[in-house]
Amino acid sequence: MATKRPLALDYTAHGAAKGWRANEHLIDALPYVDHVPPELRPHVDALIEEEKRKSTKLPSDYLRELPPVRAPQFDEHPVLKTEYERVRSKQPMQALDTVRYRLDPPPQNKRGDVNAWRQALENAHSQLEHQHLRILNQELLLKHGDKSWRAQVQLDEASVKSLEQQLAAIKKETDQLNRERKLQQHAAGSELSKLERQYMAQVRKNWDIERACDRLEEQVAEAEAELQRRIQADTARIQGTEAAAEGGEAHAQAQAAPADGPVAMEEAAADGGGAEAAAAEAPGSGAEAAGPAPAPAEAEAAAVGPDKVDTGADTEMAPAEGGSGTGAEGAEAAAGPGAGSGEAGAEPQANGHA
Repeated sequence: MATKRPLALDYTAHGAAKGWRANEHLIDALPYVDHVPPELRPHVDALIEEEKRKSTKLPSDYLRELPPVRAPQFDEHPVLKTEYERVRSKQPMQALDTVRYRLDPPPQNKRGDVNAWRQALENAHSQLEHQHLRILNQELLLKHGDKSWRAQVQLDEASVKSLEQQLAAIKKETDQLNRERKLQQHAAGSELSKLERQYMAQVRKNWDIERACDRLEEQVAEAEAELQRRIQADTARIQGTEAAAEGGEAHAQAQAAPADGPVAMEEAAADGGGAEAAAAEAPGSGAEAAGPAPAPAEAEAAAVGPDKVDTGADTEMAPAEGGSGTGAEGAEAAAGPGAGSGEAGAEPQANGHA
């Protein structure tokens, strides 16, 4: 539910809105917490003086920021209004007229004028009445003056006491405000110190994490390089093995082709034996003249040479890893990828013989 606001216009004090108090909420100084070291005090004072020299603002300019003073109203006091206008126009006050307090006779040239004597007589009556009033005031002062002064002193003492109480209340409010401000600033300072320690701890933690990540990246790069090296070595070894196997197969086929005949191939297909048995049993073939035909495995090893003996051994051990084979499967595996068993092995030999 929306908060209800009073039916009033938004108002901000002139000094807080436009004057020297504007943007005072942006001041984040903590004088009770942020202590200036003594060695920095001259530097701070020098910066303040430099800023004052650069400033083009005069003390009178601060008064322009304040709202205008309300014009006084003297409609019911014409004397005060006249005196106020005189003060505003900076005219001097008229001197006190002391002529009317003297008992001067008419001038020498008006000694025969009755009106001049009447004015002098009226002035004498006025002076006499004035002196009579002064005598009455003196008598009243002698009779009641002490009481009046005592009453005035009591009134003044009451006024002084009231002003002292107001001053004490203002000092108490000021002390309370400064105390609250000090407590708030100390609390804020403790919180700032705590946050600063947490920030430094997080910075150190991030730095440690960054170093650990760098080490892991180095280890990953080394592992990738090792993996690439092993892949290249395995690829080269496999390619060499395949090339050696292909060369051995071609050499075995080239040596076995002249010694094979149709009868030997048929007997080899019927018995399911290897290429060595088929070549040995073939009658009337070139094997008797040239000698017994070498076994395919021996021919492959001879073609590969002494530096490729391990490759032949790997080829012979392959059937043992994949599964155990007997009979024709064992002979086929032992003969290598180029030799076959039964009909499959005899077909390329027949083609070669033809």
